[in-house]
Amino acid sequence: MLAFFIWGFTPFYWRSLADLGAVEIIAHRVVWCAIFMSFILTVTGQWKEVVTTISTPIITLILFLSASLVSLNWGMFVYSVVTDQLVASSLGYFLSPLVSVFLGFIFLTERPTVKQWVAVLLATAAVITQFIAYGSLPWIALTIAFSFGLYGLIRKTVKAGSNVGLFIECLVMAPFGLGFLFWLESNGTGSFGNHDISLDLLIVLAGVITGVPLMLFAASARRIRLTTIGLFQYFTPSTYLIIAIWLFNEKFTVNEWVSFCLLWLGLIIYTSEIWRTRQV
Repeated sequence: MLAFFIWGFTPFYWRSLADLGAVEIIAHRVVWCAIFMSFILTVTGQWKEVVTTISTPIITLILFLSASLVSLNWGMFVYSVVTDQLVASSLGYFLSPLVSVFLGFIFLTERPTVKQWVAVLLATAAVITQFIAYGSLPWIALTIAFSFGLYGLIRKTVKAGSNVGLFIECLVMAPFGLGFLFWLESNGTGSFGNHDISLDLLIVLAGVITGVPLMLFAASARRIRLTTIGLFQYFTPSTYLIIAIWLFNEKFTVNEWVSFCLLWLGLIIYTSEIWRTRQV
């Protein structure tokens, strides 16, 4: 799937903006994605749906919560890229399917199978291994996994189309992003318009990089088997891991090998169980 391919290679893009810092990058990402999605909604004629959705306060409130979670997820990922900790993001996105199993049990009263529980326990063991080795929890990975899992949980329950939902999420976050960007400009530390045109174009492109793969994913999810999507989702963190080790020269110690092997074993068990039990 093209969406996972794009996501897999975004570290190169965010790394090209590393001088901005993670917070400024996320602020631009939110603002330019809102602008990009407004163009898409105009082309697709979905503004009426936007008005209907925004006129329902509870949906808008829920989307504000989901926007906060996805902004946190974006922020942690970009932070991991610009601080040479992409391995942590890879761990987080490998963890996220198993976190979703746990969240489904807690919030949706879903009943995981025995093999799915074994997979969750192996993921827990992977995290404990990191804690024992380094004396602290892998907070980047856990933040990415749980923010992404909670985001998926909320979007699963809210009645809003993918394009409309993403636009409203960016829209409610845009005032915070704009406020931060104006503050940077007032202090003379903002990046947009203060360097060469190529950097400005890269910044504007943040909206496209954010919006396009999400729209592609939503479109493909309606056309192909969920089990196929489940397998494709491992492409992105696998690509992150390869990029981190072989291109960004990040350290991958024995402790990382142990953690990832435990997690991969859990994912093999989880995926095999999905193939066995789900008829899509």
